[in-house]
Amino acid sequence: MYALHFSRLKTRDDVISALTIDEALFDKIIAFEPPPPAAPRSAEPPVPKPEAAVQTIVLREPPVFFRHDIPKKNKARGHRTVWEPVNSMPTYKALARRLEAFFTMLPDYPHECAYGYRPGRNIRENASAHSGNKFLLSLDIKDFFPSITVERVRWLFEAMSIEAYVADLLARFVTIGGALPLGLPTSPVISNMIALPLDDLLRDLAGQYEAVYTRYSDDITFSGNGDLPDIEEIRPVLAAFDFAIADRKTRRSKRGQAHFVTGLSISDPAQPHVPADKKRSLRQTLYFAGKFGLAEHFQHRGINDQKVIQREVNRLDGLVKYVAHHEPRMATSLKEQWRQILADSGMKPSFTPRGQYRAPFYLLVDEAEYRRGDDKMLGLAMAVTQHPQRLADETNGILTRFLADLWSDGNDTALRKNGLHYTDATEDLRSAYVKQLATMPFEGYVAVGPLDADAGYEASYLRLLKALISRRLMAAESQFAFLIIEKNGKVAQDAIKACVQEAFDALKLADNRRPTAFGVNFVAKPNALISVPDFLLGALGKYLQSKPAAPGRPEPRERLLFERLRDKYRLIVDVDPWTEFTRRNPVKPWS
Repeated sequence: MYALHFSRLKTRDDVISALTIDEALFDKIIAFEPPPPAAPRSAEPPVPKPEAAVQTIVLREPPVFFRHDIPKKNKARGHRTVWEPVNSMPTYKALARRLEAFFTMLPDYPHECAYGYRPGRNIRENASAHSGNKFLLSLDIKDFFPSITVERVRWLFEAMSIEAYVADLLARFVTIGGALPLGLPTSPVISNMIALPLDDLLRDLAGQYEAVYTRYSDDITFSGNGDLPDIEEIRPVLAAFDFAIADRKTRRSKRGQAHFVTGLSISDPAQPHVPADKKRSLRQTLYFAGKFGLAEHFQHRGINDQKVIQREVNRLDGLVKYVAHHEPRMATSLKEQWRQILADSGMKPSFTPRGQYRAPFYLLVDEAEYRRGDDKMLGLAMAVTQHPQRLADETNGILTRFLADLWSDGNDTALRKNGLHYTDATEDLRSAYVKQLATMPFEGYVAVGPLDADAGYEASYLRLLKALISRRLMAAESQFAFLIIEKNGKVAQDAIKACVQEAFDALKLADNRRPTAFGVNFVAKPNALISVPDFLLGALGKYLQSKPAAPGRPEPRERLLFERLRDKYRLIVDVDPWTEFTRRNPVKPWS
């Protein structure tokens, strides 16, 4: 995947353009000052004053971030503050991926001993590095993220040849209250880069004892079959990087005791295991739930409130999946036992999204033909949004400004007839619209496959539609799904409707997530909403067919255009053979 070279950014406008964020929202984030924790609610409601009988309701804009103060397991230790971006989460996720790609170009990143926040590594992999070792030393870095200040982040960016002014803007964008926050997708990536020299020194210290060292975020572990480093040897190493040890959470153990790394037992040399007491407790719960019924089991435990019951079902479901994942030999029987308990009780896990925007989902569909060598290919794009009016307004605005420009080139007649269509747009118009698309509220999904001459165009089209429609209907759970599809004389409208109906009926039969209902509307050009999937297909097609740059030459324009839009593509499916390209498995040009 093309890595954004942050060192090329020189101005504030460069930063905003690279982040593909609304300018006003960027300014609000930069200027954000965290509010104090919410005051605890009074046990007695306040007595209203007489003059408060008539109230004025003031509508306020949503905040830039939501603050969540989550109590720690030991409540005496206070709470953990997690920040949730309200309208900028996609921007932070995209920036995290780009920072990861940028850091990966640097030597020694990611560190071999870092297991947290890395694709393909998890708590099991971290524990496996220590499996079977006789002695164990575990410690936590105190306030790991908050210890990484905005000054340290700014210094990191400047050390990587990023302009001081740009480094300051980026550092302020990824910090809250002067420190790296929990909750932003950028924090884990930056923390791993900040901790790179720390990991080097602690690995070398472990090597002096022929021990193993790993770090999973703020969890540091040393293990071996002989002596391990002393705490007082580790403390100054951490202090050199402005970190401290959370002394209360430091522990030593040996095989036969509570010998755990990131929650898993490492006593077995072959592999880590879920702690025996956790497995025992789960088996006991499932036994009683199977014998007496889940509802009666909850009643016996004094749980009668429906909301609490649902939380318990969700908790048990998560625990079953956790144990099944880490204990493969138990997985099949455990999942079947839990499935039967749920079926007998008529209950199921349910996770209601918080603050979901209650509006219909619009699925905007268009298709285009490609060439892959000598083969004809068909692509079908689906742009999904809950903000169709904004998409239409911004699309029409781009086209109107272009047509009103007396010095613009291009085929005005075709643009007025077909609307904003990729094949009719000039390079300048394409760039302007793609830049705007990158900030617009939608997600893109594309299916690509051979245009089968034997099966026919309609069969190829429906195959691609089937590849996308079920999951998109599931995502529109409990709301209305409205499909707006460009008319195509080669595909019968009844066949398209039947394809969507078949997917909806299958979800309903399986009692799976689905919209309350759906509608299908076929539209002709010009249509501002269809411009969105049209450009998804156009930018992707040019990228897939592009050639690499000659040595010493800049990236081809069609590749840069796609990279600007890459984060809008949530899924690209090549149906033959079936291959899914996502942000973690990025699509690459065909040649």
